Amino acid sequence: MEEQLNLLIHLQDIDGAIRARREEKRKLPELLAELERKSEANKAEIDRVREALEAAQKGKRERDRDLEEGGQKVEKLKSRTPDIKTNKEYTALLKEIETVEQDNKAIEEDILKLMEKIDASAGEIKNAESQSAAEEAAIAAERKQLEENIAKVDAELVAVERERSELAASIDAPLLAKYQKRSAALAGKVVVEARSESCSGCFMSIPPQLFVNVKKNTEVLTCPHCSRILYYKDAIAPKI
Repeated sequence: MEEQLNLLIHLQDIDGAIRARREEKRKLPELLAELERKSEANKAEIDRVREALEAAQKGKRERDRDLEEGGQKVEKLKSRTPDIKTNKEYTALLKEIETVEQDNKAIEEDILKLMEKIDASAGEIKNAESQSAAEEAAIAAERKQLEENIAKVDAELVAVERERSELAASIDAPLLAKYQKRSAALAGKVVVEARSESCSGCFMSIPPQLFVNVKKNTEVLTCPHCSRILYYKDAIAPKI
């Protein structure tokens, strides 16, 4: 029975390794997804800055047309001067010309502001593209490492699960069934050490006679409180 307990302890260690690798494998795709989100965020930032640049350029083109039309309007108004007959008409014409010229001046100010915005947006695009290129390079390196880790974990899982199958075949069927039935409920910690007349799984005291019997390692004994399988460390050399 000591050999069977030894095999069972080793099986539990393997199951722990399998759980750890499966948890690692579960997290790796999440990390990959996070990298993709970072990459998409970089692209979105560049798109935002480009849209701002395009909007400023479009606005400038529109205001350039407005200014051209305003200039033409001033020239048209001035061309009417020879047709003026009275001082009142002349004063009204000058007022109209002044109003259009003031509008044109406001348009020129808008154009200057738009030109400044275009220059600023162009600088932002350059910086954003430079930063994005550096981040994309880092993301690509991280993505490659994660993909390699996934492949490594997959290979390790295959090897460990094969080892488990071979080991499980060496354990008595009733004992293996008892272990596997309790494994899920006890979070994988089914076989635990008994020491100082207590169970190291639930930390409850066990009857003195049970502790004496466990120390012999001649039969499968369980904790009366948590139902874990007990073994005595000094009388067994568990494989790690």
